[in-house]
Amino acid sequence: MSDAAQPEMHESARARKVIQIVFALFCFEVGLILLLLPWTLLWDNNYFLSLPVWREFWTNSYVRGGVSGLGLLNLWIAAAEGFRLWR
Repeated sequence: MSDAAQPEMHESARARKVIQIVFALFCFEVGLILLLLPWTLLWDNNYFLSLPVWREFWTNSYVRGGVSGLGLLNLWIAAAEGFRLWR
C-alpha cells in the first residue's frame, strides 16, 4: 500500500466515525421526542385533531403508547450505537 493511500483510509475512517456519532445522536433525539410528545399538550393541540375523523384515533391511549414504543426503540438503537462506538 502506498503512502498516498494511507491518509485516505484514515480520513474515511474518521468520516465513518462522525457519521456513526451523528446517527446515534439523531436516534436519541427522535427517541426522546417520540417517547414524550404523545403525553404532552402539544399532542392534544395539533392540526389533525381539528378533523373529527382523526380525533378519536390520535387521542387513543393505544396510539400514544405505540408512538412511545417507537421512541423506546429509537432510544435502544441510540444506546446500542453508543456502546458500540465506545468499545
